[in-house]
Amino acid sequence: MSNLFDNLSDKIQHLSSRVAKDGKKYIKSAVSKGEEIGYKGKIKIEIEKLKWELKQKYNKLGIYVSEKKISKSITDFSHDNEFLDIVNEINKLKLFIEEREGEKIKGNKIK
Repeated sequence: MSNLFDNLSDKIQHLSSRVAKDGKKYIKSAVSKGEEIGYKGKIKIEIEKLKWELKQKYNKLGIYVSEKKISKSITDFSHDNEFLDIVNEINKLKLFIEEREGEKIKGNKIK
């Protein structure tokens, strides 16, 4: 009878150690996946914020051009420093958005 209890006790200990080991592995996997999803989400939010900023820059550029056209009939902005600054800001934002989207794609391929 004690042999039966010893055998049962050994099986329970083996099962509990296996569950603990496998559980640890699954928890680590879940935490890792959560971090990966969090990172991707952070990049997506940042990209959307940058796109919103880009839209604001385009609006600023449009307002600037229309005001210059209406007030002074200016159509050539090639030597206008403020115009060139706004265009440069737009270009920088577009390049940064492309860079962040590349990171997002890289993150998807890492899986």
